[in-house]
Amino acid sequence: MQDADAIRQEIERFDAAHAKTMQASFNVERDDALLYHMVLNTARMPIDACVKAICQLAQDPRFQDDTTIGPALADKLLETKVSAALSDEIGIGDAPAGVTVSATNGTVTLMAVSSSGNLRAKAEKVASRVPGVCAIDNRIISVPPRGG
Repeated sequence: MQDADAIRQEIERFDAAHAKTMQASFNVERDDALLYHMVLNTARMPIDACVKAICQLAQDPRFQDDTTIGPALADKLLETKVSAALSDEIGIGDAPAGVTVSATNGTVTLMAVSSSGNLRAKAEKVASRVPGVCAIDNRIISVPPRGG
């Protein structure tokens, strides 16, 4: 049962980071049904029926010819993992506007402007520990604090 609780906590942490990333990057709430091609309401439809519907759609030839979906999803997943790691380890004082993360084929780009001189190195160190990160393009800029 401990494993189930740990997994649930990890999923909740990941979901919270994803929601934060969606809000920061696109100014949208990830629960907005208009963002999705399909929404399955498990309050009205049993989970096994939802799984069956998704599996049937996955077998449809229209979903199997697109070779861009896999890499694009992998990039988005990597972005979310790096964003979650940064959210866990970097405080708002270091990056008031947050760190923008993008990924392409395992290369992660970090972008931010901060008056904290250590944000650049700290963000790169955190991102480099995330599995799947092959390279980091660190575009974090440090500027002197106002009035300083």
